Amino acid sequence: MFNVDFLNRLRAVEVEELASSIPKGARVLEFGAGTGEQARQLAGMGFDVVAIDLPSSEYAGHRIFPVIDYDGRHIPLADGSVDAIFSSNVLEHVEDLPTILGEFRRVLKPGGLGVHAMPTPAWRFWTLVAGPPTSLVALSKLKLKAALAALLPLGHGTSKEGISELWTFSPRRWRRTFRDNAMEVVEDRPIGIFYTGHFLFGEHLSFERRRRLSSTLGSGAHIYVTRPLER
Repeated sequence: MFNVDFLNRLRAVEVEELASSIPKGARVLEFGAGTGEQARQLAGMGFDVVAIDLPSSEYAGHRIFPVIDYDGRHIPLADGSVDAIFSSNVLEHVEDLPTILGEFRRVLKPGGLGVHAMPTPAWRFWTLVAGPPTSLVALSKLKLKAALAALLPLGHGTSKEGISELWTFSPRRWRRTFRDNAMEVVEDRPIGIFYTGHFLFGEHLSFERRRRLSSTLGSGAHIYVTRPLER
């Protein structure tokens, strides 16, 4: 079942895993910052962080870090003004990805990097598998809406259904998407933590065990380090 506290701990672990890909002391734009939890964590690591998100975000009323509202198309920053762009489980939701990646190229300084964490096909598969048992747990707690949502193979990203995400979430597909939008993937790797979208077992499964499980069941997220291609 969905658990905000567990999600925050999971995202904190992910930030620790990918922070080494961001140059020390960099000015970082967090794209799709949500509550600002990860922006606050990055700021605590010594990065100069500016965070943006949509005003319609479901997290807009729960912000714990200054988050700038933007219109979904134009990043409210000057050309060449950030050293790195960070996003966590956001790009798969973007409808007009060419426009946003164009904005990334615009606001990055020469030599700047993008560091993006995104769900994997393994995450999609195990989320589908975990749906029925999660639905039963929700039914036992009389949470009928949650039970139905867990049972249906709904899309997580821009797709209405989740089946196609078994291949659209693949590293090969994302490398091609970045390349088609003048971004080079200079490094990509699994974060190395197993989890599903339903958080079945949640806090009852330690992160140490989740790391071990990721070697056989797959990592829940994958990191892509990108930079603009010369044109």
